[in-house]
Amino acid sequence: MEQGQTKQKLSVYIHIPFCVQKCLYCDFLSWPADDGEKERYTEALCRELQTTLIPEKYEVQTVFIGGGTPTALLPEQLLRIGAAIQEKCGMPAVEYTMEANPGTITAQHVQAMRETGVNRVSLGLQSAEASELKQLGRIHTWQQFSDSFWLLREAGFSNINVDLMSAIPGQTLSSWQETLKKVIEVNPEHISAYSLIVEEGTPFFKQQQAGTLSLPDEDTERAMYEMTGELLERSGYNRYEISNYAKKGMECRHNLTYWTMDEYLGFGLGASSYFGGYRFKNTDCLSEYMQQYSSGSVPKKGVQDLLSVKKEVHRVTQQEAVEEFMFLGLRKCEGIFLSDFFRRFQVPFEQVYGDVARSLFEKKLLAEDRKRGRIYLTKRGIDVSNTVLAQFLFS
Repeated sequence: MEQGQTKQKLSVYIHIPFCVQKCLYCDFLSWPADDGEKERYTEALCRELQTTLIPEKYEVQTVFIGGGTPTALLPEQLLRIGAAIQEKCGMPAVEYTMEANPGTITAQHVQAMRETGVNRVSLGLQSAEASELKQLGRIHTWQQFSDSFWLLREAGFSNINVDLMSAIPGQTLSSWQETLKKVIEVNPEHISAYSLIVEEGTPFFKQQQAGTLSLPDEDTERAMYEMTGELLERSGYNRYEISNYAKKGMECRHNLTYWTMDEYLGFGLGASSYFGGYRFKNTDCLSEYMQQYSSGSVPKKGVQDLLSVKKEVHRVTQQEAVEEFMFLGLRKCEGIFLSDFFRRFQVPFEQVYGDVARSLFEKKLLAEDRKRGRIYLTKRGIDVSNTVLAQFLFS
């Protein structure tokens, strides 16, 4: 790399596929595991990190350790993974997040986070109501969440996210309001508030197919969504993406990487990457992953060299890139900048989407900020975002 040349931004995702108990709505690659399996996986993950060469022209800006439940690992294992990340990424990164579930965090876990450079923690609360947590198959209580939250605060963490879920079995408008109020009271810097999506292959899906899953009706779900925005924005949280709210300057930079289609590398079982114009992922098969990164001699390889052992390798076409730029970028409340569109694709936005945009402008679903050169979803457009975003697909 030439002296004085600015490095390209890169984000890194690390997947920990273990949890204490699988939640009834979860379709993520995760499961309960014994100590031996966790140890072998830790060794393989560190091996993958150590043997993957990131080109010198890149600078890691964000790291996100997710799962599963990273805090299902022992603190000593987190320290080893953290050391491998530091060696690989030249830490500390600007933002270094670790997911954690209440009921799994100890003082030793918190110390390991601090020692490895973690500066942001994402706590999976979902609901403050005991009966709703039980319906979801969660292992914690509100008190355990509160204990975990304040343990992190006392250790000096000043950037904490709380994950919440609405439209879940047994939930009412009143109980959702109570959850929001309780979370606002503890004052995290960031809140992610998603509506439940029943995914195929989950216990909830089987219950839905059998007609035994009792969910709030559409009107109640819509009222919950409206209430979320009103309560959080009134309490100092700015909605910067359809389901994400943050105090000023505390937006999740790692998630913005996905929504702005910047490059990222995924490490660990099933982890996905977008790099060098390709989308690819690691194998979902644990035994195959373990064998691939066994303790035997594994030569160091550049990312492009590793494409031969990745799964679902796909060269992203210009058309696909344009679609994804629009589909992901318009999830942000700020929307997309027309200058960014031209810089990436070397064609004016109007030439590609002029007719689509004019139709959406007329329907008050899309708006334009001419002074800043951006387009964004209106409040009405956000309400029907799936329908609006589909208009930017070519087929």
